[in-house]
Amino acid sequence: MDAVSEEVTPLPAGTEEPLGRIREKEKTKPERGRRKCFFCWLMAILVSLGISSLSILVYDRYFATRIVAVDIKGFIAAQRDLYVQGKTDDAQLRQNIETLERMIQNTPENVVVIMGDAVVRNAKVIKP
Repeated sequence: MDAVSEEVTPLPAGTEEPLGRIREKEKTKPERGRRKCFFCWLMAILVSLGISSLSILVYDRYFATRIVAVDIKGFIAAQRDLYVQGKTDDAQLRQNIETLERMIQNTPENVVVIMGDAVVRNAKVIKP
């Protein structure tokens, strides 16, 4: 009687194949699942790298503090020489000084402006 019950196996609803073949197919499914899982992990890693890179670039561009030097002594000496030689008049001298002042005032908030005499090296120097 046991032999008869093993031969007659009920099929799951909607299938026409014996259970043995269904079980063989189920064994191959984890491989497809592993590939799908690999691509999910790969996509997650790529998205994370992209967002991290973007956040570093935005921070560096807009929030990181930068130091800029202004060579005020050199600017004043050059303006004095031009004035003494007669190449500029009073109005032009005042306009040049106001231009320097506007340039310093219009620097972004994340830029620190110091005098050029205090800088030894590796700082950007603003020249009007």
